[in-house]
Amino acid sequence: MPKFTRRDFIKASVATGIVAGTVAAPALISPFRRSVLATGGAAEPLPQAITAMSSTFNLNGTRHTLAHEARTTLWEVISEKIGLTGTVRSCNRATCGVCTVVIDGTPHYSCHLLAFEAAEKPILTVEGLGDGTTLDPIQEIGIRNMAADCGYCTAGWLTVAKTFLEKNPNPTEDEIKEVLAGHLCRCAAYAGIVRTVKDTASYMRGEATL
Repeated sequence: MPKFTRRDFIKASVATGIVAGTVAAPALISPFRRSVLATGGAAEPLPQAITAMSSTFNLNGTRHTLAHEARTTLWEVISEKIGLTGTVRSCNRATCGVCTVVIDGTPHYSCHLLAFEAAEKPILTVEGLGDGTTLDPIQEIGIRNMAADCGYCTAGWLTVAKTFLEKNPNPTEDEIKEVLAGHLCRCAAYAGIVRTVKDTASYMRGEATL
């Protein structure tokens, strides 16, 4: 019986094309390396990441067109680029509700929403309440009911409550608590907040005065 050495096996493998490097290599070569081989050594340019863009934001009825990075959050645009600092950021994890704004009638945490996703849509922030010199009724009633202590969460729940009452001017207490469930008050002013929304609803129905 003939004997085969390891050298004989390697020679035979090379001759028949079954060496792993010959058969398996093409499947393991990265697309970048394959492009280098296909072009004789000149690599094709890699695609560039989108880092800058321009968007228009309809903020409280005023349009703002500005440049921003694709990764920029809506809160950064509102507060840092446009300068409306009433909307504040707290947890930065979309859990506390402090940074909430209303976009096209729907509440959103602005700290975790990419700015371009809100482009061209109507956005309501706390600065959109009242007329700049006179407070909105919900703000007046909130002051009377002691609905804030530090005021950190106030801008978020005010915009949500205002939008909610425009759709439902006669809510139950459970409905009010449900719509404000995503807002955490570090001062525990929940009773005053709920009472403010109830009293504002009564005012909107013409059953109470300021």
